[in-house]
Parts: sequence; C-alpha cells; structure tokens
Amino acid sequence: MERLLTVEFGPSRSKRFGTALAEARRVARECSEVEPGRYRARFALGMESAAYAGLASLLERVRHWRATDVYEGDEPVSDYHAKEMAWCASSQLKSYGACRFRFVYGVFPRCSLCPLFDAERAIRDVLGENPPPATVIAITLGPTLRTLQGEVSPHLVEGPDLDLEVPDFVPEGWAEPRGEEPPG
Repeated sequence: MERLLTVEFGPSRSKRFGTALAEARRVARECSEVEPGRYRARFALGMESAAYAGLASLLERVRHWRATDVYEGDEPVSDYHAKEMAWCASSQLKSYGACRFRFVYGVFPRCSLCPLFDAERAIRDVLGENPPPATVIAITLGPTLRTLQGEVSPHLVEGPDLDLEVPDFVPEGWAEPRGEEPPG
C-alpha cells in the first residue's frame, strides 16, 4: 500500500530556506513552486526507506515554520506526527524490511499515518497475544563487594603484581580514634 504525503512550505525569511528547498528538490518525488516563494513537495510512501528518511529530514528542517503544512490527500496532518512516523518507518524498513514495532503499550498517533501499519497485528499486541519476551536481569557482585561481605577475592590474595607489605605494628596515624575531627 502506498500513501502520498504533501509538504507545503514557504515563503520564509529563514537563512535555511535555500537548504530546505534544495533538500526538497533532492529527496521528494516531485517538488514544484505553487506560488512565488511557496513550494510543494510530494512523497510517495511505500516500502522504500529512503522516501521516509527524505520526508523526515525535510520536516525536521521546515516543520517549525508558520507557513508549513502537511497533507495526506486534501486532509491536513500533524507535521510532528508525520515526522515521527517517517523516522520510525525508515528505521523499521532499514532494520527489518517491514514494520516490527511492538504495540504492547498501545498504538501511537504517528502509526495512523503509516502505510506500514498493520491494524490486526497491533490489536493482537494490545490484547496480549504477542507479549514481549521476559526481561532477565543478572546481578553479580564485583570483587570489592564480595570482600565487604567477608569473602576474600582471589585477585586480592594472588597475583603476579601483588606485593603486600604488612607492618609489624600499627602506624601512629592509625591508632587515633575515628570520630569527629578535632577542632583545628
């Protein structure tokens, strides 16, 4: 399934307008001037990661401008959700060749725009039919913590570089009680 998203932007006094226009001409399926200073870039979103990445990149540049509008057909679309959907779909296509996003926490608004969205799979995920694998956390104590527990770590007793000098008597500085500091 292919969807057509249209980004209209400009006119703008931004210093980055020229860069945005050059990028739109480079990444969009079609880029044309609608009226002086206002441009329309169309993106055909199907199974190509580059189309999504191009849309996301352009929206990253122009979505904060007041004169930027995003449409699917004649319906206005949230530019933020379109950008988020494009980055997500681009990543999913590059990594897996399809959408493998897990919907165990619900369906995000960006998914409503995505041609890769599979409603049946999302419903099964939300209902718990396809739960994520359990998380296993292994906690091991390092040598310092094992020593504090009363065990002597082998690397503290043995080792080629270990040269322990044990004094015959307690040094003077060690005999002072450990409490409050004496007033100085």
